[in-house]
Amino acid sequence: MKRTACLVAVLLLAGVAGGVFWYDNYTDTRTDMLQWLSRSLDGVVSMHVASPAGTYSLALKDGRWEAEVPGASWNVKAHVKPNKVREYLGYLSDLAPSKYIADVDGSGPQSHGLGEPDYKVIFTFSDKGGGPLTIKLAAGEDGRVYGWNSVHPGMVFEFDGKAMERLSQPAVFFLDDYIFRFDEALVDRVQLVQTFGSSWLVEKERSGFVFRLPGYLKDKPASDSDLKLYIHSLALIRAKELILEPVVFDKRMGPLTIRVWVKGGKSPSSVDFYPREGAPDVYIGTSTWLTVPFLVDAQSVAQMVKSAFDIQSRTVMALDIGTVDRIVIDHGTSRFLVVRSDTGWRLRGTEKDLPGIDMSLWRVTNLKFEALPLSTQSVTAVEVMHCRLLDESGNTLKVMTFYADPELPQGQCWMKSGDGMYYPVSSRLLRDLQGMFPAGRVGGEQ
Repeated sequence: MKRTACLVAVLLLAGVAGGVFWYDNYTDTRTDMLQWLSRSLDGVVSMHVASPAGTYSLALKDGRWEAEVPGASWNVKAHVKPNKVREYLGYLSDLAPSKYIADVDGSGPQSHGLGEPDYKVIFTFSDKGGGPLTIKLAAGEDGRVYGWNSVHPGMVFEFDGKAMERLSQPAVFFLDDYIFRFDEALVDRVQLVQTFGSSWLVEKERSGFVFRLPGYLKDKPASDSDLKLYIHSLALIRAKELILEPVVFDKRMGPLTIRVWVKGGKSPSSVDFYPREGAPDVYIGTSTWLTVPFLVDAQSVAQMVKSAFDIQSRTVMALDIGTVDRIVIDHGTSRFLVVRSDTGWRLRGTEKDLPGIDMSLWRVTNLKFEALPLSTQSVTAVEVMHCRLLDESGNTLKVMTFYADPELPQGQCWMKSGDGMYYPVSSRLLRDLQGMFPAGRVGGEQ
């Protein structure tokens, strides 16, 4: 009896151990299957996609992804955004089936529509990544999606209907839509050419950008700050829409052309914009980077159109503020003498410091002409104030004469500098000086 009981106990223990072993292995297998892909996509170097959204190929060449899209009359080759490839592969890797059908026979996948799938992708890998990987998806009549992959050829997986929608992306989902591609820090030449309007060419020298064209500005400085902002804005402009079929350009009017050279580059990044007949709110363009025609909204194009005047260095005068020791101001019939002191600036004849002088001198260095200067005084201009800036020895550093003119735009006045030219400038500096030195007050003779 005891012997029989021992035998039963041994058999029970063996059964439990076997059950645990079977359960562990079954669970491991099930977990592996539920991962959908037990193979990493990190080493993918190409993918060939056929889906309801189209057929195309993506390939990694020299460290950069490129697309090939077959068309009805031409084949498109274009640059690809690497982050879009990573996003796509990540979604495919993380895709979780709701359930799976195991041990299907040779006709099993075909019975779920996978013989002629709606979606098919073939991945190839780097040398260390192994052989190709094929994935198929088919939409079922009940809204579910059935999937198959060559890693588990005996399995059919079932997914939510959104899987097909997420994976059936058109080629343009991956394509780069930035119209320029350059390193802003290396830009050393920029050119804008247009049939009507101002065309110009600037080149970077040690001191900053200077004009090469137009001729009347040759070798004159351009505004470095304005050009840096312009170059940055060019780098950010994106196409509104990419056109993957041949298109006819309206070339009756010459294009707006923008070219950007970088240091050490053999040829420029270039973009041409043409008006689109019947669509005044968009332009059609071509780019050395994008390789396919594209649309850009008219507002973006307008931001790219800068005249030579817009990027010209329009500073009226250069001044080292630290060298200024005295300021003589004639306002109406009154003369004021302001002298630098140990504590600031003091009006002759007073014992208190006069605030605001340093700010006014800073405004002098930042005065920019708002339109082209004149060599003769406007007939409607009236002199308002005369200023002289002197150094410690009493030598004249700068001379400025301000004029009011009703013909100028509101907020502007004329300023005549030492070169004899009359510049239309902001009247902010003049208003500040008029407030500090009223015409009816005398502040000491020089």
